[in-house]
Amino acid sequence: MKGASRYINGEVTRFDQKNDGFKRPFWDPEMARVLEKFYNAAVPPKNIPGYELKDQSAVNASWLLDSKFTDGNNGGNQGLYDWEWDGRFDFPRVPKGCKTKEQDPHILTFQVKKMARFFGASLCGICRVDERWLYSSAFIGDMNGGRTKNLNFPKTCKYAVVLAFEMDYEAIKYSPAHPSSIAVGLGYSKMAFTTGILAQYIRGLGFQALPSGNDTGLSIPLAIDSGLGEIARNGLLVTPLFGPRIRLAKVFTDMPMIQDAPIEFGVWDFCRICKKCADQCPSHSIEKEEAKGKPHNISNRDGILKWNVNAETCISWWAANGTDCSNCIRVCPFNKPAGVLHDLVRYGIKHFKDLHRFFLWGDDRMGYGKRAKADEFWRF
Repeated sequence: MKGASRYINGEVTRFDQKNDGFKRPFWDPEMARVLEKFYNAAVPPKNIPGYELKDQSAVNASWLLDSKFTDGNNGGNQGLYDWEWDGRFDFPRVPKGCKTKEQDPHILTFQVKKMARFFGASLCGICRVDERWLYSSAFIGDMNGGRTKNLNFPKTCKYAVVLAFEMDYEAIKYSPAHPSSIAVGLGYSKMAFTTGILAQYIRGLGFQALPSGNDTGLSIPLAIDSGLGEIARNGLLVTPLFGPRIRLAKVFTDMPMIQDAPIEFGVWDFCRICKKCADQCPSHSIEKEEAKGKPHNISNRDGILKWNVNAETCISWWAANGTDCSNCIRVCPFNKPAGVLHDLVRYGIKHFKDLHRFFLWGDDRMGYGKRAKADEFWRF
């Protein structure tokens, strides 16, 4: 089975990170209002449940590891996402030049996956690096317009270890209020913590290891190639266990590894009839029509058949809301915890396409995906 390449229907060139919806406010005059409202403004607490000082403080705290030790995924190759480590604080320190005698890629793959889960990843998959998913150049955002820098990705790193981190199911129910943002920020901090540690483990075995959050390359197609999930209408990766309620990171390496097989479990066909994410998107940024792959703006790519999200309207609504939004995750029928009923539905979606409308009807009848009252988050 093909991985992310199965969605390609035209010429695909590498994406420039400066055109990412979160990078454009730093340099694009059309997105300047987002820079002022979202990145460069103090948002006063409101006397509204979900937007009070205690909520904002929790959100800011949840992002600490990401913002303090990775510079907010800003361009990559820094902090916990540094591509090299001098080992000055290692104890016991591994002497330079040491390399494991193990050469069996099956055993090395098992060891890396074991440590990925031990260090905190919820899911782990392996793929060969398709250079089409690497950025053409990196971008460092700052209040002076930002700057582009060469990626300088080493050709020797042929594999990517892709990691997924589950976000809290209960907290996401409060989207688009701050309690859901706490789960998002914590997800990013977990990404930095685990990815940096895993890269250091691989280096200790004598191999190259380049930890990466949202930088260096596009996480979703790499995750698809690694067998972690499928692309969905909301533009996110949907996994069998957690749906779209995950964050993604990766470690690029020259370690010989065994690639995981891509998977299909009914997401594409189910998304064709389910429009819950589009219906509940407050900025109307998610397409309700059939997937055509037509870009809305420079934050989308040509040559790929998928539902494109309008990043301009999405992040503009975030700026107006004073925090991020996870409505498209909250309402997704795949966003369910493990359980007998939910597992049966997942099995049915995968194997019985004709029952998709019935499962969608059942999701509505059971009342899943509704927004929880924000004041309930703080109740004992």
